[in-house]
Amino acid sequence: MKRILVFIFATLFLVQIKAQTLNASIDDFGGYYRLTFTITSQASDFNPPSFADLEILSGPNLSSFSNIQITNRQAVRSSTTSYTYIVSAKKSGKLTIGSASVKVGNRIIRSKPITFNAQAGRSSNANGNSANQSHANGNSIDNSVQQTGTPVTNRDLFIDATTSHTQVNEQEAILLTYNIHYRAGVGLANTQLSVIPDFKGFISQEIPLAGNQIQTNLEQRNGTTYSTGTILQYLLFPQQSGKLTIPSITFDCTVVQQNNHLSLADAFFNGGGSIGVKVQRRVPEKTIQVKPLPQPRPANFSGAVGKFSISGKLLNPSIKTNDIATYRITINGSGNLKLITPPSIAFPSDFDSYDAKTNEHTKATTDGLTGRITFDYNFVARNTGKYEIPAVKFTYFDLESQSYKTIQTEGIHLNVTQGEHSNADIDRQLALLHSDIKDIHATDKQHFLSAIYKWGTLSFWLINAILVISFAMLMAFFSKYMKKQSNHLEIRRTKAGKTALQKLELAEQTIKANDSKFYTLVSQALTNFIFDSFNIEQADLNASTIQSLLLENGFAADVAENFVKLIQTCEFAQYAPSAETQRIELLSDARQSINTIQQGIKK
Repeated sequence: MKRILVFIFATLFLVQIKAQTLNASIDDFGGYYRLTFTITSQASDFNPPSFADLEILSGPNLSSFSNIQITNRQAVRSSTTSYTYIVSAKKSGKLTIGSASVKVGNRIIRSKPITFNAQAGRSSNANGNSANQSHANGNSIDNSVQQTGTPVTNRDLFIDATTSHTQVNEQEAILLTYNIHYRAGVGLANTQLSVIPDFKGFISQEIPLAGNQIQTNLEQRNGTTYSTGTILQYLLFPQQSGKLTIPSITFDCTVVQQNNHLSLADAFFNGGGSIGVKVQRRVPEKTIQVKPLPQPRPANFSGAVGKFSISGKLLNPSIKTNDIATYRITINGSGNLKLITPPSIAFPSDFDSYDAKTNEHTKATTDGLTGRITFDYNFVARNTGKYEIPAVKFTYFDLESQSYKTIQTEGIHLNVTQGEHSNADIDRQLALLHSDIKDIHATDKQHFLSAIYKWGTLSFWLINAILVISFAMLMAFFSKYMKKQSNHLEIRRTKAGKTALQKLELAEQTIKANDSKFYTLVSQALTNFIFDSFNIEQADLNASTIQSLLLENGFAADVAENFVKLIQTCEFAQYAPSAETQRIELLSDARQSINTIQQGIKK
């Protein structure tokens, strides 16, 4: 056992090391070069390589992205930190850029040196500041670093949405992609959704980013160079025909700007002179036209749309009477797999059959939802003999041919042999579950019950006395239980605020350590406070129910909205260079919000 644990911990350590690799890359852009150092983790204390043969035109520009996957109400976060330079070469030929390093926790991570063929580029202007340079094709690259007080315009930073289709069939997958674009010189620290989008009329599934990180590329738009990357993707399955709207959504972004007017000492005590400027970018709504599926629809069509295959398999090597056997139906393909219902199977009348157990093995990609769905049907054969489970039919709408197609399994022939238990044994066991009296015929039981419950007999009064005493004891127990439960709820309600503030104190202890558990602790403090204060089920806790609950209990709209906003901030929090300040502010707002609601409850 000890060796197994050592192996597991060693494996996890190696995986962690692999995940925390500082990768260096360089891209040629017409004589200018974009040098990027990327690590899939939150990092600090970046130490750049020597730039002896290079001139820095812009940078380092810090970018930190976090991807959030929500499955079964559990959020999994992954982070990526990038340091980007725009440089030019002082001389032509083969140049080598040495190792850079960052600090991750208590470890120092270094990149590998990279070698590239350089072409000497344009130098900076006379005053030493990098100017905007023009390429031979007329396009320009903005190498300026944004200073404090500079407005962040839509030309500097914008987010757009694209869809793979604007006209689809019901249940046909649509790929929705949100891309961010920011020009050279803009230090994008983080980006996050302001509110989780509500795709009314669609079933949605988020697509995880490749490598759990945002990949950016340089692109030209209207003569300006942008770094462009995908920040969010969904598969949408329209559930009805007609005109459907993908709602407008808003992203909160933080841009880092540099204050070059600070003294060396002031810069040291102010994070190097960097500040985070919060901006919002709204993505307009988009319209999708959904066509209804053709009529008439086949009788056994249940709504499957895509491309599928079907197979059937008996999981038992031999079938015996009164033993549980399993018949598995597997549907493979691409389409709305998660919405497929179990096919109907016509088991022989001598078989007892039960509802299917469903298991899915699917993967959401930019090509759609692919994988397989299995349906396990349990059945019990009652008699020996030769039987057949007929072919199982499955009808779907094929997108390629725009028509309905019916596929089916092969029929199953089986020979049922005698099992260890007879039908009588099974029936007797079932009967005993419903009776405590054994080996007494019905007529005998009637005479027996009449004799012991005859009016005026000792047994009559004894049975009634037992019933009365039992009822009284039951009522006393129930009353005591309800009182105890009421006291418990009242104690929990009274201590709700204190308990929540204690949880926030634990969260505060994680700030200096830059521990991601901070946001989990704050979120738990807020949600548990509502749960304890209003005695509601934790399964019912979400942004909508909490906001409605607070409004119903007489709290102002801004109080309810602010409380929900705090929870959403915790769920989608990402990190910026001023993360510590942000966390302190969030902690203060959480305490104030809890105290406000606590005082309102006491009134």
